[in-house]
Amino acid sequence: MQSLRRLADRHPVALAIGFAALQFALTAAILLGGRAALPPHAFGAVKLTAFASTIVLPLVLAHALGLWRSLGLEPSRVRPAPVFLAGLVLVAMNLSCGPRAEVLAQWPTDLAVQFFNAFGEELLFRGVIFALLLRLPVWQALLLNSVLFGGMHLLHGFMGLAWPEALQRAGLTMLGGALFTAVRYRSGSLWLAIALHMALNLSVMYNDLAAVAGASALAFAHWFTPTLETAIAAWVAWSMRRPAARAHALPSGVGC
Repeated sequence: MQSLRRLADRHPVALAIGFAALQFALTAAILLGGRAALPPHAFGAVKLTAFASTIVLPLVLAHALGLWRSLGLEPSRVRPAPVFLAGLVLVAMNLSCGPRAEVLAQWPTDLAVQFFNAFGEELLFRGVIFALLLRLPVWQALLLNSVLFGGMHLLHGFMGLAWPEALQRAGLTMLGGALFTAVRYRSGSLWLAIALHMALNLSVMYNDLAAVAGASALAFAHWFTPTLETAIAAWVAWSMRRPAARAHALPSGVGC
């Protein structure tokens, strides 16, 4: 473990990329192997196993690197930071016409699934990988974290989604990752990033904009979402450019 920690100090970027690639390879192996080896009716269990790996691997990595104090899991850090509240504007926009009635019955299941989905992804990218990348200038840490997060979602292409659509989805996910990284950095709380990630996913699943307000409203939402995500991330990177501000934003245990 000590050698891994020394490697993290010397080569944080290489280790961050390696961890993201490891999760990508592990998830792909589970999904593709399960689809090839098991009957279709068993694929739900395969997806559940892949899902679990996105939580287990970050926990193992955090323990191996001694990063528990740097993950931002302290309850005392959960405060409504302005950057988090700005992100909630997107949730309010998506649900401004109310949720779709036909999906309301399944909200307990959706809530549980999206919580664990957000928890696993945030634990790896805004927890473990983010803690490594804090050794870089802020804009580099934000950019690389977002690119790695978007790249993880290229899995959809390997699972049968048309590659142009998979690439577009990865690009949009990268911008969402920039927002979550900005929230994690500015607030110091991983829980706020998890909450916003979960809320945004649910608001996209449940939004009724097209049916109530028309296609133009949905098109505006599709334009405004990445625009605001990019603006928030850029503002955080710019506002943290001063050394004093950057030192103040470091989570406990990082840079000490």
